[in-house]
Amino acid sequence: MLADRYRAPLLWIAPLIASLLWLGLPAHLQPWWPLVPALIVLTALGAAALLIHGQRRAARKSITVQPVASPELPIILVVGPHAAAVFDQPEHASVGRHYGGAVWLLVPSPDELAESIATIKASHQRWPDAVWIPVVPDGDRDDATLRQQFSRWRYALDQSTRHRACALPCYIAIYACLGARSGAVASPLWYGDVVDIDVVHISGTQPASENARQRVRVIRQQLDRAWLSRTQGERTTPAGLAHSVFDWLEDTALLSILTSLANTAPFSLRGVLLADVGYLPPHHGAWTRWLTGKTSLQLPRTSPEGQPLPLPDISACRIAGVSVAHQKAYAQNRLIVHAVAASAVALVVSLGVAGWSNSRLVARVTQQLDGYRRTPESLADARRVQVEALRTRDAELAGYARGGVPATLGWGFYRGTELQAPLERAIAEWRPPVVGVTIDNLSLFDSGKTTLKPGAEPRLRSALDLIRANPDKRILIAGHTDNVGSSSANQKLSEARARAIRDWFVNTAALPVTRFAIQGYGDTQPLASNQTDDGRAMNRRVEITLILDSSER
Repeated sequence: MLADRYRAPLLWIAPLIASLLWLGLPAHLQPWWPLVPALIVLTALGAAALLIHGQRRAARKSITVQPVASPELPIILVVGPHAAAVFDQPEHASVGRHYGGAVWLLVPSPDELAESIATIKASHQRWPDAVWIPVVPDGDRDDATLRQQFSRWRYALDQSTRHRACALPCYIAIYACLGARSGAVASPLWYGDVVDIDVVHISGTQPASENARQRVRVIRQQLDRAWLSRTQGERTTPAGLAHSVFDWLEDTALLSILTSLANTAPFSLRGVLLADVGYLPPHHGAWTRWLTGKTSLQLPRTSPEGQPLPLPDISACRIAGVSVAHQKAYAQNRLIVHAVAASAVALVVSLGVAGWSNSRLVARVTQQLDGYRRTPESLADARRVQVEALRTRDAELAGYARGGVPATLGWGFYRGTELQAPLERAIAEWRPPVVGVTIDNLSLFDSGKTTLKPGAEPRLRSALDLIRANPDKRILIAGHTDNVGSSSANQKLSEARARAIRDWFVNTAALPVTRFAIQGYGDTQPLASNQTDDGRAMNRRVEITLILDSSER
């Protein structure tokens, strides 16, 4: 199962990954921006739901908690040398008991305590709710053995360094018979503190031993009030037996050892309880031997009951100020809070990206328009390329207007609508560049001649400026004549005149001859009828045309 420390980071990563996925997509593949908040929130809540489901499955599969246990019930660890007496099958390494609104788990040895705590933390996302240390005064025949057993537990805990960061509320439960009663096993009598984790220490600076002594004094007072009210002021044997139990604990130093154990990390003493089990022990143990030695009182013996030690009903217990029923909901709500917070951060990131993307869009369109306007008309190809870029941008914005603004441009920051108007005006103002010049032959050549006239240069200068403005173009010079004369003569005349014009360009502007191509068409491509003077004048012409280089084509 996923460790608890990784759950919150996963909830933060999931919506951020979802936002990065649509941020990395091309604009035409991005979802419509109003869908993105829903996608981010659903991703985060979906991740939280999966984690909550995983928690529940892990809790159901827990090895330590038995099938009868509910993950919402308090979990109390039963520790100490007498812990097995609380359970039906003490020979098992791990035994659980569901009783009194809680799950009681056996920890057979100090070495298994850390593993039990870690298992509960992993399966229930919380520490155990309390620790129960049962003490059976007649569990052994002499108090030296009892002191040795409890001291061994305290020493083992003191040597361990695991789970010192947590402080588990610890309760010492002393089981004794203060007088045989019928049905005592089913209804024991409890005295002392209530098993409630909201109970605070009597004094935060008070020594642990004094803390336990004050709790014992409280139990003594409870016993006195309870039995005095029943016997009208006469102290009876049950109250005296109860006092003798605590006298024995103090006289044999067991109370100090128990208190020290209950305050050894990760334990923190919260209460001392006395359980009147109502049936006598099957044999005389350390307490009854001590009692006989002090008072000469002989307690009877009974046959073994064969029942586990009783446990208190703590169904009204509250854990850390939050009811047990709500603690699981709190853990789940914490995941949901993380999911909502992560979604909010992802949305803020999305807003920032959208604002940045729109600023970039405005800057790019503005830069393209400025570049187009600053380019001279003589740079025909540069202006043509820029106009094509403007057309592409305009088509992109028109597509957004028809199909919806993508996620990286939406969120109320979109300015594409305002940018379309200047784009369309610039495109409408553009005119295709002049790619050729037509000059009549009479302004360049005398009739029937192939030598340029002295006044022909001004007419050729405008064509030379066009050629210089388009250095990447090749030049085709084509000569044409009317139909006066033979066709072969007209063909040779048109070629010679085209060659003469080419040579003038090469010599005047130092242009490479390889940029030029000449062609004589003679009278084969008339523009008008050769039957009139005006028509023949139009047909006598030279066409200078700019063409793309072959590699560009």
